[in-house]
Amino acid sequence: MALDRIRGEVNMMLADVNGQLAEAGRLLSQGTLRQKVDAAGDLAFLRTQKEMVEARLQQVDAIRSDAVETPLRWIKEEVFNLKLRLEQWVGGA
Repeated sequence: MALDRIRGEVNMMLADVNGQLAEAGRLLSQGTLRQKVDAAGDLAFLRTQKEMVEARLQQVDAIRSDAVETPLRWIKEEVFNLKLRLEQWVGGA
């Protein structure tokens, strides 16, 4: 149950990052000069975040349902930290 919830949250984060990547890509190709500069920086950040989210998703998928609580707690903390970084980035943009 807990793993399914974490997997769902990580998948939602991945969908958000993919949406933001698509928007940054659109601005890079169609935006004003300022928007293109900002979008190029955003793309670099978002690609890194996407790699981190995908890595966490692989870690969640690797955990067996009967695994000990410690790795599960670590994954929850990492998901929370990734979410916080994305929210801070969105708030600062």
